[in-house]
Formats: sequence, structure tokens, C-alpha cells
Amino acid sequence: MGRVFWDKVQDAKQAVNKAIEGARAAKLIKGSLSAEVVLFVDSEQSALLQRLGDELRFVTITSAAVLKPLAEAPAELEDTAVAGLKVQVLASDHSKCARCWHHQPDVGSHADHPELCGRCITNVDGDGEVRHYA
Repeated sequence: MGRVFWDKVQDAKQAVNKAIEGARAAKLIKGSLSAEVVLFVDSEQSALLQRLGDELRFVTITSAAVLKPLAEAPAELEDTAVAGLKVQVLASDHSKCARCWHHQPDVGSHADHPELCGRCITNVDGDGEVRHYA
């Protein structure tokens, strides 16, 4: 994961940022952490971005980031500046964690910390999360 890898990741992140700004302007979302993004990618972009695993959401600064094949992209999605990448921004339906502000499905499901997500509970009461890239 050298400079070329991270430059390409940064290009994808900028494409996501542009889509998020469009969704904010359209009042679909308030901020990037209230968004979930679907990145419709060709095989080259998939091979690149899947290396980040769940940490792709931290790179995109969103509550969720999912990769799907480019062929499954809705027809109304516009091309991005990155070949082989289209971005769909969705408003998250999940509650917001009071600590990290990520919208996660497990917020409210922990009796000892009803306002926190599982990741934050691990960081507050556990050994801490393990992240490798972002």
C-alpha cells in the first residue's frame, strides 16, 4: 500500500466527497456521518478499495461504505471523475452514537451504554478497536 495506492484511494475519496456535497445541497443528509455510501465499482476499483475492508467508511468519513459491481449502479447515477466509480449517497436510518457520531445499527442495544455504538464501547470499556489503515 504505497503512494500510488493511497493516491488512488484519495481520488475515490474526493469523488465521494463531491457526491456527499450534492446530497447535502439537496438536503438529503446533514453531514457526511449521517450518510451511507454505495460505491459502484469496476474490477480495478474493487480490487483497490476492498483492501481497506470496513475501514473504507473511515476513509470516506461516512457511517457506512459498501462496494457493489458497477453494472448494478442505478441508471440515474452520474459518472465521477474516477473511471470505474459511481457513488450513491443514502441517508442513514440508524441512530447516531453520542461519542463518535457514526450512525450504527447497534446504538441503543447495549444496556450499560445505551447511547453508544459497539465500537465506542470497545474503546471505552474494552481493549480498544484494532484499525490497520485509517
